[in-house]
Amino acid sequence: MASKATAEKKERQVEYIKVNGVEMRKIKIKMNMEVLNSIISLIYTPSALRTRKVLDNTYKLFNMIDFRVYEKSDELMARVKLIHYTLEARFEHGISGLTMIKQYVADQNQENDNNPLIPEILDDIPKNMEPLDYEDTKYLIKSIQDRVRYGYIVNLKEEYDRIIGSMTFENADSSAYQKNCELLYEVASNIVNMKRKTEALDSSNQTFSLDQDTFNNVIIDSVRKLQDKNRVFKTGIRFLNNILAPGYQSKRLYCYLALPGGGKSLMLLKSALDIKKYNPDIKPKNPGKIPCVLLITMENDIDETVERIFNMRVTNRDIRNYKPQEVADLLRTEGGLTLTDENNIDIVIKYYPNRSIDTNDLRTIIQDEFDDGREVITLILDYLKRIRPAEKADSEKEELKNITNELKTLAKELDIAVITAQQLNRAAASVVDAALQCNKQDVTKLVGRDGIAGAWEIQENCDMTIIINKEMKADSGRNYMTFKMLKRRYRCNSEEKDPRYGIPVRDIDYFSHPYDDNDNALIDDINMPQAISVISLMSSFDDMQSAGNARTVIDRPKVKSKKKNSEMGQLDDGSGFDIFNEDSNGDIGDF
Repeated sequence: MASKATAEKKERQVEYIKVNGVEMRKIKIKMNMEVLNSIISLIYTPSALRTRKVLDNTYKLFNMIDFRVYEKSDELMARVKLIHYTLEARFEHGISGLTMIKQYVADQNQENDNNPLIPEILDDIPKNMEPLDYEDTKYLIKSIQDRVRYGYIVNLKEEYDRIIGSMTFENADSSAYQKNCELLYEVASNIVNMKRKTEALDSSNQTFSLDQDTFNNVIIDSVRKLQDKNRVFKTGIRFLNNILAPGYQSKRLYCYLALPGGGKSLMLLKSALDIKKYNPDIKPKNPGKIPCVLLITMENDIDETVERIFNMRVTNRDIRNYKPQEVADLLRTEGGLTLTDENNIDIVIKYYPNRSIDTNDLRTIIQDEFDDGREVITLILDYLKRIRPAEKADSEKEELKNITNELKTLAKELDIAVITAQQLNRAAASVVDAALQCNKQDVTKLVGRDGIAGAWEIQENCDMTIIINKEMKADSGRNYMTFKMLKRRYRCNSEEKDPRYGIPVRDIDYFSHPYDDNDNALIDDINMPQAISVISLMSSFDDMQSAGNARTVIDRPKVKSKKKNSEMGQLDDGSGFDIFNEDSNGDIGDF
């Protein structure tokens, strides 16, 4: 049996928390018998919610704990040590089998503690262990997560105090202020990152098993979420809703891609206005809160945005011709910008200068809205290149990867839809310009993923990417917004067929939608008898059919073919999962 001194030395060797290379002390976190028994049940009983992240958080917690809190109770200490040794076996030694884990715990107890209660508890695992139900498990995981975060914050507070205490009147010059501020900002960033990295329930319901309890819990939870109308937000454009299948959805990241002046800001603003107008039944997850669409713009300031809303929803006339109160009244009466019992979705628009905030700041902004009584249901960001990533990068491509990854994480963590945009590159502009010079239509078909700045990074992290472009229909002179879906990570199950073309709307991945007569807004057709979007800017579907094999950009409507995507490694078999539209590689030589 090891001596008491040896045991104490072993205790001191348990991993400490480090922030900026600074070693930090353990903390006192007390848990009662019921909680400890529940944790033992959690780590020894298979469950849909028992993910590696959950076990990792639990291990972090028991590495933080100052075990001396439990010295007065052999029963509590036995359970604390058993939990710690069990997770140590998993994470430090890669032991996963039940028999070997129990043997490791017994060996560690004999070597370090010789607590007679640990063998008794081991004998009860798992035969006499009462399993936790689904909701109790979720509550326990959240409790563990909160304690881990508390432990980090306590330690980071000490680092805060150390940095502030290093400043004296004598050494407080300009460089010292700057250096210490940067150190404090870094600690603050660590706190936010810690919250994200310890989010244990983010993907817990993705664990699937045929175990009866796990199976039932996962199926019930998944179907409920899929049927939840509060997680789907329709737009005013029928064909766009079909592509979105059946609208913007919570936990997903959407990105519109366009040339400069190609309609990015218009689509993002329209999305905000449409979510308010066409989703009046949305209810907040937190009772008493007002559902809110949050638009962060770093391109157009509030004045420009108000003017655009006025022209989109009220009139094409110059806003300067109206008295301020007249504008306000018209926006409420004709623009529908009111909060009522029938439609209480708020729209909050915030302007920040270019690159003045990072993705972590978005969490703070969303929390501020929550504190003010608003629950953000959709975040719209105008646009990717104008925000900084929380995780620094050495190149623009790496920045885009970090930004989109962080936005996707944000969408999942907060259970919201995130909609953003990015500019197409010069190669795409050259393709479009060359096509227009040849008087071609449907030129957006020529732009592929190679026209996206940071193509791989954006495609990898987004659930959907759509190229948009403003084009004119030659026979009418009317302007259209063209939509080309590049990627969709989920299925479209619609059985609807468009009566004009006789093809399922789920097979349409390219269409054009008309602007109004003043080119200020896209015409909404969601409440019309049928869609007004067209699948080609030719005069009619018949015209397109009659074109035959003419050397033109215009093709028949694309029904998904079975082809291998060499770049992305995806098989487009028409299933609707991870669809990548590659109508063209951008080569314009075959006109």
